[in-house]
Amino acid sequence: MEFSRSKAKMAQNREIHTTQPKEFIGIGKKTKIMIQNYLGGQYFFTIDVVLFKDKCLYLCESKHSKNTILPSEDDIKDGLLKLMLYNNIDSIQGYKNFKVVLRLTSNILQDSIALPNNNLELFLNSNPFSPKEKQMLLYLNLESNKNHFSVWINYGL
Repeated sequence: MEFSRSKAKMAQNREIHTTQPKEFIGIGKKTKIMIQNYLGGQYFFTIDVVLFKDKCLYLCESKHSKNTILPSEDDIKDGLLKLMLYNNIDSIQGYKNFKVVLRLTSNILQDSIALPNNNLELFLNSNPFSPKEKQMLLYLNLESNKNHFSVWINYGL
């Protein structure tokens, strides 16, 4: 168990100093976290963007695309997997309020939106999304609403 934890910590330390091309950071700060479960298990992760705004800590998993209007479906699914884990955190030392966010950025987007959103159709019509991308965003809107997390979709350099 100690060997596994030391390897996980080393991987976390490497990740904290690496900015992946598919992570457009731009805001906030990349941060290490350790999640501990009730059985004493310890899990080491790196959050792409952590920011504190309006008395709330935001834990953001970021995915970026330079050449397409949205990151790939696989990248979005990877981000959702991490959000499921982060969304089950019951407390963070030193913070009363926190929210988890999937942040999707693209150089091609024309405007921004936060999901869940009742006016998603306006956003879909103001950007050149394919029918498949529109359907994926409709599903993301539903998923973010049902599972109590946010999706920020923004223009990114």
